[in-house]
Amino acid sequence: MRVVVFDIWGTFAHFRKFWTTSSSLSYPFPPPPTIRGILGAILGFRKEEYVRKTEPFKVGVRILNPVKRLKVSLNLIDTKRLGTGFNNLARNIRKNGLLHTQAVVEILKNPKYRIYVSSEDPKLLEDLEETLKREENVYIISLGWANFLAKYSYKGAFEGKFIETSKRVDSVIPVENVLNLDFERENPQYLARDRIPLKLAGDRKPLNYTSVVYSLDAKPLRGEFKNLIELQKEEKEIIHLFG
Repeated sequence: MRVVVFDIWGTFAHFRKFWTTSSSLSYPFPPPPTIRGILGAILGFRKEEYVRKTEPFKVGVRILNPVKRLKVSLNLIDTKRLGTGFNNLARNIRKNGLLHTQAVVEILKNPKYRIYVSSEDPKLLEDLEETLKREENVYIISLGWANFLAKYSYKGAFEGKFIETSKRVDSVIPVENVLNLDFERENPQYLARDRIPLKLAGDRKPLNYTSVVYSLDAKPLRGEFKNLIELQKEEKEIIHLFG
């Protein structure tokens, strides 16, 4: 298995949890559909086609910076009622007033992640690898919201070896792959559990979900884990890839 690796980071990020509404909470890392959206932007897949074209990818994510959250209050304007375009917006604001709702939103500060990508389509993976090497992207990439712009750095392509069990894992991992966790009093782990979407339908509605465990302090998880991939590199990384 060939695995392409790159780091991505920015000043802020927001990956809205699917069950929140206007008062939005954020996942501390990009879920698989978001990662596929980033890959689609890098490769130049349009909004209406990236879900289908990125389906062959298997993706994983590692949190590289400790999770830092901010709570900010935003005024959300009801553009459906006010209309789009500057002239319509200005005219309707004069007529009806500024129709807005104040909401508290959770923002991630100084996020950085390592993204792992494999594919059943060698040509698709090769195209991604060559684009990442040139540090190019067809569309602007962001961390959740369009205004939270992101940068990335290519780290290489490595052979991945399947391993049945491991005492550590470096990436986000499904709960079903966790046999046990090590909670030593002298060396505590700061972990969390979340339910994330795995894949989207063509209309970008979630098809299925899974529960995952991850590190809040950007350290490897300790315990016993199964069905993993070990990257054959100088500094070995043990990861899970979401299909």
